[in-house]
Amino acid sequence: MLLIGATGGVAYMLLSAHSTNRDLADVQITEVKRSEQPFLSQSDLEKIDDRFLFRAVAEEVVHSVVYIEVISESSDQDDSSIWTRILPYHEQSLGSGVIISEDGYILTNQHVIENALDDGISVTLHNRKTYRAVVIGTDPSTDIAIIKIDAADLQPVTMGNSDQLHVGDWVMAIGNPFRLRSTVTAGIVSALSRDVQVIDHPYRIESFIQTDAAINRGNSGGALVNTSGELIGINTAIAAERGNYQGYGFAVPSNLALKVARDLMEFGTVQRGLLGVTIQSVDSRLAEREGLSRVSGVLITNVARKSAAEEGGVKESDIILKVNQKRVHQTNDLQVEVALYRPGEELTLTLWRDGGEVEKSVRLKEFNSDELQQDSTSDP
Repeated sequence: MLLIGATGGVAYMLLSAHSTNRDLADVQITEVKRSEQPFLSQSDLEKIDDRFLFRAVAEEVVHSVVYIEVISESSDQDDSSIWTRILPYHEQSLGSGVIISEDGYILTNQHVIENALDDGISVTLHNRKTYRAVVIGTDPSTDIAIIKIDAADLQPVTMGNSDQLHVGDWVMAIGNPFRLRSTVTAGIVSALSRDVQVIDHPYRIESFIQTDAAINRGNSGGALVNTSGELIGINTAIAAERGNYQGYGFAVPSNLALKVARDLMEFGTVQRGLLGVTIQSVDSRLAEREGLSRVSGVLITNVARKSAAEEGGVKESDIILKVNQKRVHQTNDLQVEVALYRPGEELTLTLWRDGGEVEKSVRLKEFNSDELQQDSTSDP
């Protein structure tokens, strides 16, 4: 009886399945077409929005950005210990750099290669070739350095004009955060001419480009480029409580970085002109008192004797409005404008004096820190 019941159950299941299959819709074989060309081409998209340029820019610029590893003596070791004298502790750090010439000159931050041991700087290109680098020169006041590798036919970056940047412009940061090589992030220019006091130098020059493109440890010395693929900044610092990205990154403007780079490549040191004044930014109360139409400019509170400013006819209580027809809004604007020129070069200053504008020509003198007043607002 059990055998008969089991046989009947199997037969019922087979008949039920056969009946269900007859109720299904007939399916015919068809072809799924795949388009090899998008509805809108890349060039069409690039015309619609600058953001669609990112792919082309990234493909071009990553070849100009390098990965830097540095071996330096540990800053925490006990120099009095006999063991550390025999076997000193070494630290390894990393950063980024930007190729600026076909024959191997690389622009980076001074703090990236600071305290490097002899033969302790290693540079890896995008094609994974590795070279030893030598230091050509450094400038702690701008946190810029030049190193060089023995290579040829490299792909240098195209230098841009950072003076043409505007808040809201699209930018891309390219570097090596957390050893993640050739990382590309995008954002906008969040602000210009930022003085955030991150450079540890008595005569620091800070007029950073602020961006919300993600910048983290390892991005230092890397490229900040515009949508034309031009270098408009050297990524230098982040503003974060824990040392990681929180929406604020800062880059040295390319015009200042290039001037420093040229000096280091030609002379080994920075050729910086001295104006010889003590300054402070104009506030709303001062602007109203002096009859200025806007809160802008830099007040001269002291003129050094025999300085370029004194010999050029600049006086105490003058307000500098422009340098070579470029408006300066605050003290760091003036510092950067002066830093772009070498000793012996001439500047035209537009001054506000006695309720009107006057122009004075000033020939810069050579920078000498011993001659400067010990004042954080002194303009080198």
